[in-house]
Amino acid sequence: MLNVLKRVRDRFFGDGDDKNSVAVPVFDGALKPNNILEEADVILEKPGLDDLVTGDDGVLYASCANEILEIGANGEPHPVARFDQPIQALAAFARGFAVATEGGIVFQGGAADGKKLEQVEGEPLKCVTALREGEQGKLLISEGSRQFGYDQWRHDLLSHGASGRVIEYDPSSGAVRVLASGLEYCYGVCPDGNRIVASESWRHRVVAIADNQCEGILTALPGYPGRISPASGGGFWLSAFAARTQLMEFVLREDDFRQEMMRTIEPRFWVAPALSSGDDFREPLQIGGVRQMGILKPWAPPRSYGLVIRLDKNLFPLYSLHSRVGGRHHGVVSTTEHDGHLMVLSKGASRILRVPLTEMNLQE
Repeated sequence: MLNVLKRVRDRFFGDGDDKNSVAVPVFDGALKPNNILEEADVILEKPGLDDLVTGDDGVLYASCANEILEIGANGEPHPVARFDQPIQALAAFARGFAVATEGGIVFQGGAADGKKLEQVEGEPLKCVTALREGEQGKLLISEGSRQFGYDQWRHDLLSHGASGRVIEYDPSSGAVRVLASGLEYCYGVCPDGNRIVASESWRHRVVAIADNQCEGILTALPGYPGRISPASGGGFWLSAFAARTQLMEFVLREDDFRQEMMRTIEPRFWVAPALSSGDDFREPLQIGGVRQMGILKPWAPPRSYGLVIRLDKNLFPLYSLHSRVGGRHHGVVSTTEHDGHLMVLSKGASRILRVPLTEMNLQE
């Protein structure tokens, strides 16, 4: 009897990561909502934007569909490279770039120019989500899934995917090491001294990888964490591309419903996180998410959301930047510091945003 009562309690009042729970952590404390992202300056709007990086030359670059764009001071884009397939991830590397596409990773310019990595352990790299230059000239790679392609992240979530990896590649020797595997969609990676930090989206956490061990450090997040970039003064910027909901947690536990939905409904109308919302009446709704007199309340259950979290060197949240329900700047997938600003890429809005670091009024 006590076990039954415990399961009932955990289902509705658990911490949000219990396998029986449909509870979701709330936005509070360092994650208290604001409108900083929603009110940020827009420096570029262009379909296809996906990743941001500050180059070794101090210039801001972005991946956009098949191209690498140099972003000028006033936001004007200048193509500097073009590829046969859409770019999935971009990193500054050895005075050039590391570029991931569906065909693998290729190096453009710099000391590793022309080198490629197409397979790891005999399998093609088809879902690279983030790249970052590591220690001693090595490249860190986060792979979201070994089963689904880059654009099929909803399929991986609803299939309970757990095939993500963190990989280290040395272009000079060709050596490849898998540092962590079995991750539930790894969407970000960043070096941190003697360890590596990575995001595990479907487990709503940030992990630390060292000595072949993977440990959850920042857990039970109210959103799905994405790419990680270093912050000046130590610590990190963590993107979150969507917020969690009780409806989503419930659907993940209802196998028959989920399988029927995936079989009979278009993926863009699934009960699943989205990078943007509000453009089609066929989108799924939760009670509280219905417009009243043409207004969608900012505390309504989010189908899409915009969030960046500032973490200290111990991965403790310090503060956050939001675009709330009903806003435009959702689906944040990438950040980078550049020229005294935090540059934020909202994939849901196809925009690059600029937030002055000195004007956040949230500095630690």
